[in-house]
Amino acid sequence: MSSSFSSDQVRARGDRKTGPGGPFATVLTPDETTGARSAVPGDRQVALRFARLTRDFWRGETARCAWLWTLLLAAGGILTVFANVTVNRWNGWFFDALERKDGHSALVAMAVFPVIVLVVAGLGVLILKSRETFQVHWRRWLTAKLVDGWVGDRRFFRLSLSGKEPANPEYRIADDVRWATEPIVDFAMGLLSSVITIVMFIEILWEIGGSLSLSWGESEITIPAYLVLAAILYAVIVTLLVTAVGRHLAGLIAQRTESEAGLRFALMRIRDHGEAIALARTETGERQAVAQSHGVLVLRWLSVIKQRARLTWITNGSSALVPIVPLLLAAPKYLAGEMTLGGVVQVAAAFVAVQNACNWLFDNFMRIAEWLAAARRVNELADALEEVEQEPPAQGLTVEDGPHDSLRLEAVTLHDGAGHALAADIGFVLPAGAVLHVAGDAGFAKNALMQAIAGLWQQGEGRIVLPHGARVATVPQHLQLPGIGLRHLLQGDRPRPAPEIAATLRRYGLSTLTARLDGEEDWNRSLTRAERQRLALARTELADPAIVLLDEATSALESDAALEILTELRAALPRAIIIAFGQSPGLAESASHRIMLRRIRGVAEIVEREGFTEPRIAATSEAL
Repeated sequence: MSSSFSSDQVRARGDRKTGPGGPFATVLTPDETTGARSAVPGDRQVALRFARLTRDFWRGETARCAWLWTLLLAAGGILTVFANVTVNRWNGWFFDALERKDGHSALVAMAVFPVIVLVVAGLGVLILKSRETFQVHWRRWLTAKLVDGWVGDRRFFRLSLSGKEPANPEYRIADDVRWATEPIVDFAMGLLSSVITIVMFIEILWEIGGSLSLSWGESEITIPAYLVLAAILYAVIVTLLVTAVGRHLAGLIAQRTESEAGLRFALMRIRDHGEAIALARTETGERQAVAQSHGVLVLRWLSVIKQRARLTWITNGSSALVPIVPLLLAAPKYLAGEMTLGGVVQVAAAFVAVQNACNWLFDNFMRIAEWLAAARRVNELADALEEVEQEPPAQGLTVEDGPHDSLRLEAVTLHDGAGHALAADIGFVLPAGAVLHVAGDAGFAKNALMQAIAGLWQQGEGRIVLPHGARVATVPQHLQLPGIGLRHLLQGDRPRPAPEIAATLRRYGLSTLTARLDGEEDWNRSLTRAERQRLALARTELADPAIVLLDEATSALESDAALEILTELRAALPRAIIIAFGQSPGLAESASHRIMLRRIRGVAEIVEREGFTEPRIAATSEAL
């Protein structure tokens, strides 16, 4: 029997509380939480929810940094637009000089041009550095927020038990956070520049273009600011076409992203469970699962390609027309002598600038769709963590502190997610220093019982009373070690001097690791399974818990070695209550108390007990 959590999850009893005070308490209001999973939020709701999730970046400890880069970006964008206007007016100056064959003015214009180039280049460097630095800091902040929310207080485990866990939460943190933060900075910059560009270059179109008079028989029609009207009308037509053709693209991209995550998960499953798959010879099924996931991804990719092909008709057509339209519109006035060559060049450039600005949505349609898909996935993870955090405490099964140093279980009944009983009427009292061996064929019920004592399993009835202020350490059969320094891994939140850590490692047969305390390695690969189990027990000793839960914690050791290190653990923690689950070597031999669990009509019950002096415990409401 194995567990998905390890001895690093040692913590004080007071940390067991769940409620609205966690890191995601501000993500959703109570009204927003209700029915959050009953309907898929629209694009507007996705954007607003993501804004609420990330707004504290500009409020908390990172506010100074956030506002600094925000203001630098805004300033850079505004100055860039003014630089572009300057370039446009330089074009008019230079080409008018050429038309007049004014060599002096042309030479002055050419002398001024390098200064303009330097200014434009400098602004480009400023924007690049500000934008990418801002993106890095924002992504780091949001990643830390989600990681703290997912890993902190063991929410990753509670989320998996709740049935509300979104698919591939690790992918959402590692990749989707990037795609949800980086593009939006570009969007904000682009939108700001577009608004200012429209205002500045429309003025140029109005100033140079003026009105257009058309003769119709004996009457004459005058179109005021005709170039401005033409630019706006062109942009509106293109935007409407893009919106109509690409309205389904965001949803298709979201489905494609989900399929990519599913394929990655299927491949990671083979890597993480390679031994079990090889021994069971189920590689054919795994290959079929990967092929199925990839097949779904291909179909959704093809749907996106089909939709993008439709949009390409509009993009290519518009790209070909935009440079030509202003020239055609300005030609009558130029041929009539009402507009100079420099004016034609200015008008053409201004028309293109206004067009590009008006078509900001059009140009960023694909990126917006991808951003919405990523933001939706990040929101789903944050909302799921919020729901788990705000779950009301279990009504039946209670885990609480007691005034004494004993562990007390009173008529504990455990249920699965569907409400079916796993174990019933589990009751006993363990004094300080007791070692309980739990045996039997109870299957998953033993795992649920261990998790209930650790404060993870909340579905059931009865009462679990822990020693006052107890810290609980769980040592799983398969310990997964993070790739951090061994010293930090061993001491956790309870710093220990190096000599004490080294002495502990030697007692548990790990003297070779004393020289690697400050090294960072992939400990899951560099250490054998037996070494990882020894390391877990050494780590437990350093944590100094009041309750130790051993889940097949010596399965990789020989009987003599297992009994030896369990004796070391017992000597180091004489007052700790140790509960050993399973049949691993040394567990039964070192026990002072024993219980046997048997499944009776599918429900685990205690059928034998040994070493207990108190009578069988029934539920009681009396204060201890």
